[in-house]
Amino acid sequence: MRAKKKIISSKSFTISFAIILTLADLLFLIFIKYHDQDLPLSDFRLMYIGNLLDFIFSAILILALLIYSFQKGKNYKPGVILTYTILTSIILILAVLSTRIDLHLPNIYILDHPLRKVVTGILFSIYQFLVFLQIMLIWQLIFGAKELIFLRAFINSFALTFILLSISFFYIHFNLGLKEKFPFKKNQTNVAVVLGAAVWSHNSVSPSLASRVDKAVELYKKGIVNKIQFTGGNAPGELSEAEVARDYVKPQGINPNNLWLEKETNSTLEQVKFIKDSLLAKKKVNHIVIVSDGYHLTRVKEICKFFHIKTYVSASGLDLSVEHKLYYRLRESVALTVFWLFAL
Repeated sequence: MRAKKKIISSKSFTISFAIILTLADLLFLIFIKYHDQDLPLSDFRLMYIGNLLDFIFSAILILALLIYSFQKGKNYKPGVILTYTILTSIILILAVLSTRIDLHLPNIYILDHPLRKVVTGILFSIYQFLVFLQIMLIWQLIFGAKELIFLRAFINSFALTFILLSISFFYIHFNLGLKEKFPFKKNQTNVAVVLGAAVWSHNSVSPSLASRVDKAVELYKKGIVNKIQFTGGNAPGELSEAEVARDYVKPQGINPNNLWLEKETNSTLEQVKFIKDSLLAKKKVNHIVIVSDGYHLTRVKEICKFFHIKTYVSASGLDLSVEHKLYYRLRESVALTVFWLFAL
């Protein structure tokens, strides 16, 4: 009898500890998402897709733990629950620390992202995968699975990851080709913000950057905007993306006073923050039109929603092969999912 009470007490403690730690991880993640972008927690919106996903996954895990706590039988594995719960929290802490500590990593780029950011993204992704793994393991224990539960949980977690990425992929797909609408007066201070893109050797524009600049110039000549803001930093020994874009425009005779430069940002997230903190907060700007490649604009709009800023978007005329379209959309699917979940 005492042994049975001891087991029940141990089980209650384990489940309670796991639930508290899961809630703590969720609250910590939400805090980090807003704190790292210099946003007050009052800006938090549950119905924003990324926040909603965070809450749904945590709620499913907590529900599984609660149901499991009321089950009777021998299919109880306190070591498994404790191990995965603690490991998940440790990985989350390591992911956050990687954004604050200089890891002295080589200055190399992977898929146009510095290695430091790639490592951070991997750590956050491992955290999310461990959350999926906990969900799958506990639900299998609830349904009495006894064979190959770890392998099944691993496979099911990959399946859930695939579903999440597929949702992002189709979300991007169905947002492509939406008609551009600029319902504002043309005599106001309207700015086309050209998001930075790769600079090729000898400080020449890449096709992506050239097509973005060409689109901004088109908006300027149509009178939709009367200022063009170039953004983007540089790699060592090169001109910034903003400077290369400006030099590309010079032969077209646009008044230099109408060409603005920003040379410090190195990511889409940083460029949207620049729009919020510098253009909208410090300059008398009526409307912003963000110019980028079509496949990129869905994520741009999601970042703008997160920052609670109203902008318009305009797709460049970049012509891509079928293979490149698929590649960039797949890459954007991963980037959008990571932003939704972690604001990275």
